[in-house]
Amino acid sequence: MTYNINERFTLKCPSNSVKTIAAHYTAQIAASYPEEEARQIVWILLEHFFDITRLKLAVNQVLRLSESEMIILHNACKKISQHIPVQYVIGKTDFCGLSFELNASTLIPRPETEQLTQLILKKLSTPPSRILDIGTGSGCIAVTLKKYRPDCELFACDISNEALQTAQKNAETHNTPLHLFYHDILSPDAPPNIPKMDIIVSNPPYVRLAEKEAMRPNVLLHEPETALFVEDDEPLLFYKAIVKLAVNQLVSGGGIFFEINENFGNEVAELLREHGFINITIENDFRGKTRFVYADALPN
Repeated sequence: MTYNINERFTLKCPSNSVKTIAAHYTAQIAASYPEEEARQIVWILLEHFFDITRLKLAVNQVLRLSESEMIILHNACKKISQHIPVQYVIGKTDFCGLSFELNASTLIPRPETEQLTQLILKKLSTPPSRILDIGTGSGCIAVTLKKYRPDCELFACDISNEALQTAQKNAETHNTPLHLFYHDILSPDAPPNIPKMDIIVSNPPYVRLAEKEAMRPNVLLHEPETALFVEDDEPLLFYKAIVKLAVNQLVSGGGIFFEINENFGNEVAELLREHGFINITIENDFRGKTRFVYADALPN
């Protein structure tokens, strides 16, 4: 079978057996991705579109795709070969055990952000808390915190109305009501009238433009730049704005949690210190890279 969608992505399949198809598409995608990652992507697609897993294939070696299924898979793999992230191709991703809808207006949440969310859950006090997520994107942090701590009240803002709509859909999917609102943290305008918070969390843009060349095409070509990049000469731009807000918006003794560029842990910690925060902690992610800074607001 030959599916010639364009000259750059042509695949001749000697059979429609899933085993053969998986091997062929892995080889095709491996031109754009490392082989093991390409293999994982193919199986993500097979499971998403046809509910076929490696275990099912191991049990039934003669599994086959129909002609229409072959076309669906081929079109999806074609998008992958154009460096469109698999999460955007299937329109969702997993985060902290939950499924989140994604699209081109929302950053794909990373495992490091899962770790940040788990860190907050671990440190949440017993009494209900008000939490503000700044730059919520898909709502993954806010929805997850609300899901696992339904006693907490979650507020979340973003500069993208499209992202806020996606966050609302995810909140509805998981039955986790959020107070969502538009706000540009860099704007001189005050945020809407919201109560004081016990916790403020943010994973703001922190990748310097100088670091762009080290990033992969699937990120550079398709994920929203406004959620990723900051000017080289202002690496703490968003942190400064958020800390300024937090000074007035946090309750006495409240906490602030950041995901950060690994090169600026000490600088973010010093920024917090200058604004009166105490118990400042810098923590590594699961890869051993400096990734999180959190602190407490000084009690009145």
